[in-house]
Amino acid sequence: MLSVIIPIHNEAAILAQNLALLKKALDSLGQDYEVLLAEDGSTDGSREMSDRFASKDIRFRVIGSEDRVGRGASLTRSIKSAKGDIIIYMDADLAADLSHMLALVSEIENGSDIATGSRLMKGSEVSGRSFQREISSKGYNLLIRLLFRTSLSDHQCGFKAFRRSSILGILDDIKDKHWFWDTELIVRSKAKGLLVSEIPIRWKDRKISRVDLSNDIAYMGASAIRLWFKVR
Repeated sequence: MLSVIIPIHNEAAILAQNLALLKKALDSLGQDYEVLLAEDGSTDGSREMSDRFASKDIRFRVIGSEDRVGRGASLTRSIKSAKGDIIIYMDADLAADLSHMLALVSEIENGSDIATGSRLMKGSEVSGRSFQREISSKGYNLLIRLLFRTSLSDHQCGFKAFRRSSILGILDDIKDKHWFWDTELIVRSKAKGLLVSEIPIRWKDRKISRVDLSNDIAYMGASAIRLWFKVR
């Protein structure tokens, strides 16, 4: 079974349409699947919309709480609840082209423990991204490569697949509860000897990003330095 996780926080404006698109794409794969709607304390009706969608399709279920716990913590909780041997997570805005799901799954089937989409490696196609955001992303990923000696081009892409059995033992070691979760998972996984691969993808940035460049990038940089002292 394939488990797909969608982190949700105040996504009511796009949620119904995008869940319908996701369902259509998953149905076309011709394999058993479930979708976990990782609802994280929304205040705009996203929880109610998620509940309604799940009530109409037994392959959809809501994993959430009334209080916000953070994107990373919500992902951890959902991965632990997933039934599939292979887990994919993607952002609710479906910024990554859904046609890449099969490529992510193939990476896991061919031996990777984690497979991540990349917006920065050769062959990727990115649209709608501002120059400032592109420079910030490249600078951040350069910092991570220098600190942790990784070869990945994009540690923070919100489009990843996991072998569930490989990462369950690492989840409780992850301290970050929000945006840095992706990078910490990869760093800790590589420190444990897990195989992490990446694929080029087509990506369309949302008009209004959840990431605050001035605050969140600074917090992720500081988080990276703190993690370096722990895993070096």
